Amino acid sequence: MKVSLNYSENLHFIASARQFNDFNVDEPTSFHGTDLGPSSVEYLLIGIGGCLGTTFIYCLQKRNIKMKSVEIVVDGKLSHVGPKLLLRLTKVDVEIKFKPEENASSEDIKLCITNFREYCTVSNSIATGLSIDVNCNKI
Repeated sequence: MKVSLNYSENLHFIASARQFNDFNVDEPTSFHGTDLGPSSVEYLLIGIGGCLGTTFIYCLQKRNIKMKSVEIVVDGKLSHVGPKLLLRLTKVDVEIKFKPEENASSEDIKLCITNFREYCTVSNSIATGLSIDVNCNKI
């Protein structure tokens, strides 16, 4: 699995993933960006919410439970940490609000609520300490 980012200007990049091209990664003006798209931290939060949401829905679908609505809010807390006071994402809260169809089994819904988190690749990769290797090469 690969994505690519190409520098545009200031702190703005144009990203691509699979067949999805030309989406923006930028910082808000308060972080010296030009605010042309979500920041990398916001994409990380989107990834966490998207992964948890899809694993929850997939569990429900396997039990033939249909949803009338699902809303996921992911709230990340940025803090300055350590002796260098580096900005880090220090806490993430996820709230999933859902409204099932009337005929949905409460027992099956409880089973999904109990089990779906273990299948989220994104949140589990972060929680277990994802290894990241970085190579910088002048071209």
